[in-house]
Amino acid sequence: MSIHVALSHRTHYTYDRFVAHGPHVVRLRPAPHCKTKVLGYSLKVVGGKVFINWQQDPFSNWNARLVFPEPLKELLLEVELVVEMAVHNPFDFFLEDHAQHVPFNYESTQARELASFLEVAATSGPLLDAYVRAWRNTLETGDGAGEAMQTIDFFVELNQAIQR
Repeated sequence: MSIHVALSHRTHYTYDRFVAHGPHVVRLRPAPHCKTKVLGYSLKVVGGKVFINWQQDPFSNWNARLVFPEPLKELLLEVELVVEMAVHNPFDFFLEDHAQHVPFNYESTQARELASFLEVAATSGPLLDAYVRAWRNTLETGDGAGEAMQTIDFFVELNQAIQR
């Protein structure tokens, strides 16, 4: 059984004089690959003449590029959205054989495609450093019996620990 949910977002600016605006990029539309089914979507722009061009970014997200040829005394953006909320099994996926246990290495093609996501940033502060070290130790010691930990089990445990 699913539930239909209506969402609305409103951003409203008023000015004491006419103001020139550069192009705006509005990122208030669900990605086409999200699991939640979008039943209805609208973007309303009020305040003056506007040209709207829809673009997709490298991650397939929809962005509205707004160009205002004339100064505005008011700018109102309204987004209306109706979605179908349904229960999804979070474990409805498969792992490649090489990724069944942590740690694992991505194959060369995937590693190149994911390079920006695999970049390690410096942590900030001794508490976070200690927390990360503890989880890295979990990866190195495995399940306590010398076996490498299953990837799904590791991420379930990690998410539960973060939630706690």
